[in-house]
Amino acid sequence: MKSVANNWPRNFGVQPTTILGNTPFNQRLDFLRESIRNLRATGSVAPSSRFLCRAIASKIEPAHADVVVELGPGDGVITKFILNRLKPNARLLIFEINDAFVEKIRTTFDDPRLVVIHDSAENMGRYFKEMGVDSVDYFVSGIPFVMLPESLAESITTKCHHWLRVGGRFIQFHYSPLLISFYRRIFGNVDVDVVALNIPPAIVISCEKKRH
Repeated sequence: MKSVANNWPRNFGVQPTTILGNTPFNQRLDFLRESIRNLRATGSVAPSSRFLCRAIASKIEPAHADVVVELGPGDGVITKFILNRLKPNARLLIFEINDAFVEKIRTTFDDPRLVVIHDSAENMGRYFKEMGVDSVDYFVSGIPFVMLPESLAESITTKCHHWLRVGGRFIQFHYSPLLISFYRRIFGNVDVDVVALNIPPAIVISCEKKRH
């Protein structure tokens, strides 16, 4: 049974504000510019399509999603779909290291369930302890692990496995199946869905934490 403080701080270094609708053209250009500047960290030059966002969010069962963590949300296009999926008393923590994307999320969302953490997912444990989080129900990751050093990718995913409750899920999207065996090694199981209506076509990887 997780113990979650009801008075979580709203953010760590940023202030979220107002929720927007579909991504307009100028926002897509902003994403493209920032992604080109930081391709290694973002892993894409186009925001996720609504089809990919829905495929990811559909993996979350609202009744069992008290604490959800999103890693590398970029400009927050998937964040909106996650929030729409969650119940009123759920909490969504997001970890983002890119200054421009953190500022974008700050000016896009105004939701008391959201906590913005301007730091690397490597440091998730420190924040969970500060907030009284004993376990996480779902991790949703957009981190391009295929472009990171293997030691860093393994460090972050191993920490996700550690903090997941039994029965919880780690959900990751990629544009290549190269790391499927990597996730199978960490979690012991992998479900894969293909989302063709995305640029480029994407795969959604879902791993459940099993009881040993």
